[in-house]
Order: sequence, then C-alpha cells, then structure tokens
Amino acid sequence: MQNETFNEQDSLRVITEMIHKTKNEVIKKDFNAFLFYGYAVLFTSAVTYITIYLTGNPNFMMLWGIMFLPYFATLIQTFLGKKKRSGVVTYLQEMMDKVWKIIASMFGLTLLSLIGWSLYFGRLDFSLMVPLTIIYAGIGTSITGMLIKEDWLTYPPLIGLVIATYMFFDGQYDNSWNLLIGTAFLLFMIIPAHICRINRK
Repeated sequence: MQNETFNEQDSLRVITEMIHKTKNEVIKKDFNAFLFYGYAVLFTSAVTYITIYLTGNPNFMMLWGIMFLPYFATLIQTFLGKKKRSGVVTYLQEMMDKVWKIIASMFGLTLLSLIGWSLYFGRLDFSLMVPLTIIYAGIGTSITGMLIKEDWLTYPPLIGLVIATYMFFDGQYDNSWNLLIGTAFLLFMIIPAHICRINRK
C-alpha cells in the first residue's frame, strides 16, 4: 500500500516537473522572439537614423519597410498552411499565439489604412506608424508578461507608451523619432527579455 502511494506521488511529481519544464521551454522560445524583433528594430532604427543624418533625406524613413518582410512572410506561410507548430500546443502557448496574431493584424490594418488615406489626401505619410508600432508592440509584450507572470515584461511597456505619447504631441516626424523607437524597444523588450531568460535558468 505504501509502495502504491509512493508511486502515485512520484508519478504526480514527474508529471508536474514535465509540465513545468515544457512551460519554461515554450517561454524561453518566446524570449528569443522578443530578442529577435527587439534587436531588429534597434538595428533598423540606428541604420535609418545614420542614413538620414548623413544624407539629409527624410525619405530614407522608408527603410522601416524592411521590418514588414518577416511579417508578410509569416502571413503567407499561415495562409498557405505551411506554418505549423511542432509538438503539443499548450493552452498558454495558444493564448500567446492569438495575442500576437491580433497585434500582427493591427499592424497590417494600420499599414493598409495609412496607404489608403495617403492616396485619398494625395500625400504619402507613414509617420504615425512609428508611435503606433511602439504602442502595439508594447500591448503585446505586456499581455504576454501577464500570461506568463513576468513583471519584467508586463510593466516596462509603459515606458514605450510615454515615448509614443510624446510623439503624438510633437506631431512632426523628425530623425530623432528613429532613436526614440529604438530606445523604446531596448527598454521594454530587449533588456526585459534578457533579464527573464536569466531568471528562468
């Protein structure tokens, strides 16, 4: 009887450890995604700032279009049914996937809206995409932090909100915005993701 009790408790312990290990592995992969996109934004912001600074041509802001290439690639793979997650999908992972699908849809719809309004008003202006990108990414990061119970991801996006609010009040795009968006992603995505990875080891 004691042996049976021990086996039940041991089985429960093993299952709990497996669930915890799987959860940590899933979360660590998402930290990698934060770091990938965070560093991509930081790199693009630096390149765009330097290019505009050296040439004096604000049209090089269009370099930000590079950031949409992974988005469109993922979108095409999803519609073609080629992008499938291997292994067991947990409820937590499913929720995080849905959150970022909504965020990606917000990015796509905003881009299409800006193109549409630019054609309607006869002037090309994507400057609103900069503060909105900070807000959208911040919302996704914060919700992800709440889902996985990581305060380092939940609260730092508020810094991004402050930066985006400044941009709205400033109202006029200039080269400093490239530094601001890079700084925002550094503070609410890159640094917190590194801290969370260290804490999960």
